[in-house]
Amino acid sequence: MDVKYINPFIESTINCIEMMTGHSPQREQPFVKEGDMSHGDITGMIGFAAQNITGSVAVTFPRESALSIYNDMTGESVSVINREVQDSVGELANIIAGGAKSILAEQGLSYHISIPTVIVGKNHHIQHRSNTPVVVIPFSFNNMRIVVEVAMRLTGKTK
Repeated sequence: MDVKYINPFIESTINCIEMMTGHSPQREQPFVKEGDMSHGDITGMIGFAAQNITGSVAVTFPRESALSIYNDMTGESVSVINREVQDSVGELANIIAGGAKSILAEQGLSYHISIPTVIVGKNHHIQHRSNTPVVVIPFSFNNMRIVVEVAMRLTGKTK
């Protein structure tokens, strides 16, 4: 997968975390995922599709990172992954997918995004479209970690 299609997700993730928490995440070395095991305890996932593109993005958080980010966003102090934390993870995935969508539209890749799905639990599995490589982009900041996975397949001409 061409890096020009991954960079919008990196940029959008950095913008989202900075806007929502005030922290500046650092991108770590991306890699191609093998298998479908998650890299955390809670994942927000968004599918996207249109005439020229199809795929999904998943944003996964270890429990401690999800709680800390939720607390930063709301000013609350929660210690369990409750419904509000799950909703915030879905919303973060939505913001990241939407931000990338805006950037990719400038490259001729227009698509519609789905409603977020949130998966909770240790060792959960993330099912992206089969036969599509998944690029994993880890981020770290303020002793926290998140992982963004992007699976994308171009299905037609772009600009």
